[in-house]
Order: sequence, then C-alpha cells, then structure tokens
Amino acid sequence: MYARYFTFKSSPENRKTIEEMADGIYGYTKSLRGFVSATYVISEDGTEYGSFSVWESKEDAEEAGASIREKVMPTLEGIATAPPEIVVMEIYEPNS
Repeated sequence: MYARYFTFKSSPENRKTIEEMADGIYGYTKSLRGFVSATYVISEDGTEYGSFSVWESKEDAEEAGASIREKVMPTLEGIATAPPEIVVMEIYEPNS
C-alpha cells in the first residue's frame, strides 16, 4: 500500500472554506480506484492543512492525486499562501 500526504498553508480565516472543500472532495476520493482511507488534518494554529490518504498501489495514489488536484486547485488558488506539497510514501506494516 501507499500513502499520499498533501499539505498546504493558509490562514485560520479560511478554515470553513477548507472544511467545505474537504467535505466535498471526500465522496469523490472514496470512489477512486484503490482507495483505502483518508484523514484530514489541521495544525493547532490553523495555518497548515492536509490530507493523508491510503491507496492499494503507488499507481493508484498517483492517479488519484492528479484527479483530486484538478478538483481542489481552483479553490486552493484563492486561499493557499504557498504552493501545496505532496509526498507519496510506501506503507510498511510491522510483522508483529
């Protein structure tokens, strides 16, 4: 399995818009090939936002990322204070 960690910076005033964006994209994300789970995160000071999603394969994670990005970038362009950062990582599950 692979994880996709997507983060961006914004201001606390945009939290409601960001939560609405997450609520709106979640249903779409769940419909994509290889989806396992997704969690959304917000820093304590409300200036960094992100999503951590798990996919069955690296290809699924990368394809989903491109598809999701198309849907969220119009909103992010108006509220992000820096370019988003994206990391795709392999998941290791301990053998115990």
